Amino acid sequence: MKRQRKFVIEINKPKSYIKEIYKTKIGYFYLRTNKIENAKQWRYKKNCENSIETLSNKLDPTKTDLKKYELSAIEITDKQTLRGIKLEKLNKV
Repeated sequence: MKRQRKFVIEINKPKSYIKEIYKTKIGYFYLRTNKIENAKQWRYKKNCENSIETLSNKLDPTKTDLKKYELSAIEITDKQTLRGIKLEKLNKV
């Protein structure tokens, strides 16, 4: 199995994470969770950042309470996986 990094979107003020992103006819909205295990995960940081940009630009106007939160991408990859990725890169050289 190929080793993969993991990224999630963190909501800064009340420490929580995005569980799921939904698309409606008038925009996007998301559900929050307090457990990092239940958070939606991305393999690539750029995809995670694109999701943050989409949520900030195309947020559903009826979800006014979601506009006040600040979103950021964080990496949740464990150290053992990161070491394995680094060793694979070194072995290729």
